[in-house]
Amino acid sequence: MARYSSGLNPDVVKTELDSVFQQEFNNVDTLPGWVDETSSKVFVQDTTDMGAVQEEVFKPTGFWDNKSEEEDAKLDTPRIGNKITTTILNPAQHVEIPKNFFDDQMHGSYEKMVKDFARKARLTKTRNAFGIYRGAFDSTTTADGAYLVSDTHTTLSGDTVDNKLTAQLSPSSLDTAMTKLLEQKDQNGDISGCMPRVLLVPPALFRTAKQIVGSEQEYGTANNNMEIYSSALGIYVVTNNYLGASAGGSDSAWFLLGDNHDIRRYVREGVTTHLRNWTESNNHSYVYIGRFREVYRAIDYVGVIGSDGTT
Repeated sequence: MARYSSGLNPDVVKTELDSVFQQEFNNVDTLPGWVDETSSKVFVQDTTDMGAVQEEVFKPTGFWDNKSEEEDAKLDTPRIGNKITTTILNPAQHVEIPKNFFDDQMHGSYEKMVKDFARKARLTKTRNAFGIYRGAFDSTTTADGAYLVSDTHTTLSGDTVDNKLTAQLSPSSLDTAMTKLLEQKDQNGDISGCMPRVLLVPPALFRTAKQIVGSEQEYGTANNNMEIYSSALGIYVVTNNYLGASAGGSDSAWFLLGDNHDIRRYVREGVTTHLRNWTESNNHSYVYIGRFREVYRAIDYVGVIGSDGTT
């Protein structure tokens, strides 16, 4: 059966390429506990209709005071500060598909090209997103100018907050992180009671983290005392392959995230594709173009405790 002439049907060509692209782009084969940039556990999901996002840190009111019957209630004014502007990123790529490859479909040639193209688009999003955590100790900054995980955060009320540990992951260091998170001060200098929810680790620590959190008794001992991380506290252990040393991160760093963390993913435009017809090229190739627009930002330290695992 004769195949249609693709040169006369660019819209049909794009439809076929898009079908292959979308199937591969949405084909996320994951392990239990694996998360990516779409996970609300590690990124607050947000959208924007602008080319840049303006953000600021919120200083809440303080605790309420008792008042007598005819006394005015205490006046406390919330405020914002440390405004920052983040430009939306625009990753893009294109691939050339020779017209003859498409027409003849020799050994699935164009499908292989488009599948790889789609897979790299998906991996680019994930790699870029987890750069927030890879750089938590030395490049990712919050609105106060300090690194995301630092012992020198300055609140809007003038307090200094330390959300950094150096201990390797263990039941003892996880206890320390939980205490620091629960007693963490907000921008008003008050203990805000951040509830620990997620233990984010590189792949090299995933087994250890799951054993610590999921163990019914004390991890690594013959003690019959019950561990409480999973059963009583409901802490989720999650990982991503762009956290470890092979991706430019660390195999020893780990993070405990509270339910009120402010590490955000802003989406301006999802992945879109475009096709330039082969008649517009000098080498008789289709040019298949893909792009998306989004950015990731750590606005505040609140809800985050991290350890570089160096001691």
